[in-house]
Amino acid sequence: MKAGIKKLDLQGLVTLALFVAMDIVLEKISFGPSTLKVGLGFIGSALLAYYFGPLWGGIGALVSDLLRSAIFGVEGGFFPGFTLSAIVGVVIYALFLYQKPIKWWRIIASTLLVTLVVNVLMNTYWIHLLYGLDLRAAFLQRILKELITPWIQIVVLYVILNALQRVKIRR
Repeated sequence: MKAGIKKLDLQGLVTLALFVAMDIVLEKISFGPSTLKVGLGFIGSALLAYYFGPLWGGIGALVSDLLRSAIFGVEGGFFPGFTLSAIVGVVIYALFLYQKPIKWWRIIASTLLVTLVVNVLMNTYWIHLLYGLDLRAAFLQRILKELITPWIQIVVLYVILNALQRVKIRR
């Protein structure tokens, strides 16, 4: 076993499975009109990152995305680019949150980076590839939402992670 890569025992694997299930459910919940829809999937991603780090959290995101696609189907069909986006999002959150104290700056930096790299750049490109939408038009269509939702996500994550910091869940 390499240094820094933690092997999961049975309890850790079961906990990871519970977080994957929670991520699947949270991803299906959203609020607001279609142009400004705010989903709760970011909570599951952040929790996978916070509790399991980039490797196991990324694996959890992979499994979560594949299971969500298999169980619920995906509008327009399955596309592996969005699976990659899910993994990258968890890895970014993990770089700032895994085994680190909860600080505003960590949550702000990780959320804004996920928004920029995953939501704005990667997902907009995937939409362009899938639907042939002009890249600039796809970007303009998504930018309003991506300017507003991260600030909601930051507050929600700060509250949730601070509350969970007091709960002892074995990793």
